[in-house]
Amino acid sequence: MAKYLGLDLGGTNIKVAVIEKKNTHWQVIKKDDQPTEAESGPAHVVDRLASLAKENLSEFPDLAGVGIAVPGIFNSSNGTILLFPNLPGPWKDFQILSPIASATNLPTALINDARAFTLAEAIMGAAKGKNTVACYVIGTGVGGGVVIDGKIHLGSTGSAGEIAHQILKPDGLTCGCGSKGCAETLTNSAAIAKIAGTKTSEEAYIKAVAGDPQALAAFKEVGYWISIALTNVMVMLAPDAIIIGGGVAQSGDILLNEIRAQMALQSKIYPESAINIIPATLGFHAGAIGAALFGATKTGAELSLMS
Repeated sequence: MAKYLGLDLGGTNIKVAVIEKKNTHWQVIKKDDQPTEAESGPAHVVDRLASLAKENLSEFPDLAGVGIAVPGIFNSSNGTILLFPNLPGPWKDFQILSPIASATNLPTALINDARAFTLAEAIMGAAKGKNTVACYVIGTGVGGGVVIDGKIHLGSTGSAGEIAHQILKPDGLTCGCGSKGCAETLTNSAAIAKIAGTKTSEEAYIKAVAGDPQALAAFKEVGYWISIALTNVMVMLAPDAIIIGGGVAQSGDILLNEIRAQMALQSKIYPESAINIIPATLGFHAGAIGAALFGATKTGAELSLMS
């Protein structure tokens, strides 16, 4: 039975997942993580990815494909990096795909990490069985993605789904992507912590649960900006479900309830009953699982919405 490997490149860890399909049901048969060692530079990181791919092929000789989730934008035609805003080092124009493909001689595909996250949650996670799914993943950066009828929507550029790079405040802060006032700058973990007066967004959440007014105000403001971004998504795509991912989003309903309430006020084009904001469920390895699913599609495997 064919198996597929997913590697999710993060600033601290490389997450690993191996999946297989039994009948119409996808299942994870391995999860692991290894340190990225990003401080050693792009060449070292790519060598680590290639080594992990080769090690997993030795463990699972029936691997049929590999997917690599990366934290930025890449050239889909040649496998080079265009923008890694949150990973240190001279990544621009660096070749990432071919060394990994050469290590296994298997079909190998790149996908943005948030798009991989979205695909995993749509096929195997919180939105399993839904036709149209959007995702907003909050962390140091903020990612997004759209899945339609079981397929990740990449558009003509190969990078569609950057929900967090809608420009909401044209005179706002400069984003890591180079634009000003992106939703990311207003809703990432640093924004939450800054408004709450805490060192981390996790600390802000703990204080909010305890009723701290400043922390509660932080989630109210961030929830407002997210609601505008997601209202735009609702008007354009009317997704069956919008998944909120990331550490803070998994902590409880303080942020999610604020987003739901604000979205109900933002637009009258869609009924309030159409708003379906749900937390992600696959956790730490979601990106690796999604990368494996994407790798599977590149070998001709079909993803079932009802998996």
